Amino acid sequence: MPIRASRLGRGLLALLVYTAAGLAYLRPIWETYADHLTPDPGDPVFNLYILKWVVHQARTGFPSLWDAPFFYPTRGTLALSDHLIGPALAISWLDNPVAGYNLLLFSSFVLCGLTTWWVLEASGASFAAALLGGAMFAFSPFRWGQLSHIAILLAQWIPLTLWSWDRLLAERTARRAALFLACYSLHVLGGCYLAYMIHVPLLAILLSRWAAEGRALISPRALRVLLPTALVALALVAAIFLPYERSARRLALSHDEREVVQRGAALASYLAPAPLNGYAPRPHPEPWQRPFARSENWLFPGFLATLFGALGLADLWRRARRRRAPDAPPLGAPRRVALGALLAAALALYALGDVYTLGLDRGTALGEWLPEATPGVWNAAGALFLAALGSWLWLRHRWEAGALDWRAIDPWERGLAIAGILCFLLSHPLVYLPLMRVVPGMSGMRVPARYAAFLSFVVVSFAARGLDRLSATLHRTALRAGVLLVLAAALACELAPRPLRWVYVPREADFPEPDRWLAAQPDVRALVEVPLRRSSREARTMYLSTAHWKPIVNGYSGFVPPSQARLIDQLGRFPEPEGLDLLRGLGVTHLVVRERTPYVEDWERRVAGRMELVHEGDAERVYRLRAAPTPAGGSR
Repeated sequence: MPIRASRLGRGLLALLVYTAAGLAYLRPIWETYADHLTPDPGDPVFNLYILKWVVHQARTGFPSLWDAPFFYPTRGTLALSDHLIGPALAISWLDNPVAGYNLLLFSSFVLCGLTTWWVLEASGASFAAALLGGAMFAFSPFRWGQLSHIAILLAQWIPLTLWSWDRLLAERTARRAALFLACYSLHVLGGCYLAYMIHVPLLAILLSRWAAEGRALISPRALRVLLPTALVALALVAAIFLPYERSARRLALSHDEREVVQRGAALASYLAPAPLNGYAPRPHPEPWQRPFARSENWLFPGFLATLFGALGLADLWRRARRRRAPDAPPLGAPRRVALGALLAAALALYALGDVYTLGLDRGTALGEWLPEATPGVWNAAGALFLAALGSWLWLRHRWEAGALDWRAIDPWERGLAIAGILCFLLSHPLVYLPLMRVVPGMSGMRVPARYAAFLSFVVVSFAARGLDRLSATLHRTALRAGVLLVLAAALACELAPRPLRWVYVPREADFPEPDRWLAAQPDVRALVEVPLRRSSREARTMYLSTAHWKPIVNGYSGFVPPSQARLIDQLGRFPEPEGLDLLRGLGVTHLVVRERTPYVEDWERRVAGRMELVHEGDAERVYRLRAAPTPAGGSR
């Protein structure tokens, strides 16, 4: 469907399309944006707290950015999850943070589509193919599966960062360096997960450009641009990630293999649509559906994205396939056997990793003969898999010169293909777990399946080429336009989610009166709200604490510091007198109760000697903790 229009005109049309799709899919966001969040009151409310904290710090001159006042007395708590510095600064001009959150949510879909369209068209795709590719990326099943995680949805800078990096390596000018640093900074400031993971596709593009440019990349002229660029990028990375490293070392934070396996991908993950997709299994799936319904493992790119991505890859294979010379000697039987054995070993080990990842317990017929999945088993299986796969690739290239002539592939395409392979492998615990123990920073990431965010962009990039390949076979303009319109309609239906759930979140003006009262009390050093919980329900407590920003014992985050876990174990949901004494010793001065049940009233009577009621609202009560009574005949 040829569209003869300026780049600006095409961009405005793309913006209109993605905005209309976003409004339709996120309906009725135009009614709920001011005081509702989707899809649940857990992670979205927690991320709203983080956004408010960064805005609060920005307005006060960043006196203690990384010491967000939850999990008291732990310090460095902002580094326990995504920092959201860039997104918070982007909405700091808004008075209503709930509306700001929803602006970020909505704009992430529109901008993901728009930046993907721009990069696909700039890299050679037609307008129609780039437009559909942008929709495939922006509204992919993976993104609907991440609707609770705003930091993962804010992926709009991925296409521009990767493309500007490739352009910088190809041209090596100050203008290209400035553009890359701008895109890279916006991406890195969005959050830690995608900021850390993007370095894998950046490395893949660097390797691809090195193969094309060779020593030109390290010539004095190139280094005058690339070296300062690298230093600025390194300084930004250090400023963002050193606080994470310090907190991890000080608090002994690291995700164990069980957490990583639970959030790691299997082959079934790439066939699993998100629960919000209309064709996904309903809640409480049948036993055979459970491998396709694992949390954070809804990685299916979509039917049309998969179909046309495969067509694009087939076209690349056709263009770069290495033809065997008629007079080339045949590969001997020993070498064929060696290659077959290595490939079979790699596939068997991959299947073994999938078995463990999907959680087949040792009571099953298949699990009885498998060794227990200890760290040693994962390390050995992962190392053997990488060794077998690497040996197969190296020997095949040496003995048969490989199936593809990689030099015949455009460096951008080649870099994307390598990035897709690496991100696919790293999303699996079989590969991730062994590397996690030797690569700095990986132990802080418990969801390797999130590498699918980059693989999704790779898939839609090749899908755009597949669409153009199909268009090239349709010689009549009317037929080509009709086919593309049908595909666009089919894609709009495929990407459409089920109706979203919107949950009410009070604005600051509607906070309970005691929370606002606490803000004016200078004697409140730190407080705790009971009952204490180990769940995302604590996110509401954190959010209400933004009325006063006093340190709170309560908290919820990606990491729970071991000291905090021990403290909660000691206190229980409702601290007994000894627990209140422990809190007092830590510096906690006040306690908030929001429930009125017979159990709570009985608990309040039991600990009345340790607390003094100082304020009461409709349902909330604020107590000041008293010192423990002096034993008879003793002194304090």
